[in-house]
Amino acid sequence: MTYMTNLQILEGFEREINLLDNAIEKPNTDESLFWLNQGVAKFMKLRFNTDFIHRTSYEQNEKRRIDLIDLFKEVELPLTGPVEYPSYNEYQCTYPEDFQFALNEDVVITDTEGGHEMNTCVFECTADSFMYRVNNSLTDFHYRYHRARPLRVRSDEGFKLLTDKNYNITKFTLGYLRHPNEITLENPTSEYTDFQAIIMPEIIKMAAQMYIENKKDERYKTITAEVNTQE
Repeated sequence: MTYMTNLQILEGFEREINLLDNAIEKPNTDESLFWLNQGVAKFMKLRFNTDFIHRTSYEQNEKRRIDLIDLFKEVELPLTGPVEYPSYNEYQCTYPEDFQFALNEDVVITDTEGGHEMNTCVFECTADSFMYRVNNSLTDFHYRYHRARPLRVRSDEGFKLLTDKNYNITKFTLGYLRHPNEITLENPTSEYTDFQAIIMPEIIKMAAQMYIENKKDERYKTITAEVNTQE
C-alpha cells in the first residue's frame, strides 16, 4: 500500500484551489489543514452512510471497502456485571475512545454452568424498544436449545448487553471504524496512513470544494461537479 505524506497532501490542496505558487492569496497553513480535516470528516461520513450520488455505503462494493479499510479495528472489550433485574441480567461495557461507527458486534455465550459455548451476534435495540423483546417469549433473546441473541442497548458512554438469566456472556468482540487522525505538519514527511494514496485526491478535492464555497470563488460550481462524479 502506498500513502501520501502530510506535506504532499497540503501541496495537493493548494494545487487544487489553484494557489500553490501564490504566496499572497493562498490560505495560511492552519487554515489549509482545517479544510483538509473537514474534508476527511465529510469523506468518511459520506462513504460510510451512503451519499446521494452513488447510493453505496461501506462494504457494498470493493471501492467502498478500500475507502475506509485503514480505519477498521477489531477488539475484544471487557464486560462488567452481570447486574440482576427481575426479567433480565445486564452487562455493561464502554466503547474505545477512538470509536466512531460499529460494524460487527459478536459475543460468546454459555449456559449458566459454563457449558454449551456458542458464537453469536447481538440484537440492536433502542431504549424504548428493548423491553418488548424481553417480555415477548417468542424472540431469540430467550435461551432455547443452547441458542440466543443478547440485546444491545446504547448508554451514555457505551452500551448494555441483556440476557434472559438462562445464559451468560463470556466474550464480546467489536469491529468498528475509528476516528481518523488529524492531518498536521508536525512531521511533514511522515505518511498519513488513514487513507491510501489512491483515495486521498478525493478527500483533497472535497476539502477544496468547501474552501472555495467558503470564499465564494467562481470555481465552486466546476469543482462541485467534479466531486459529484468521484467514485
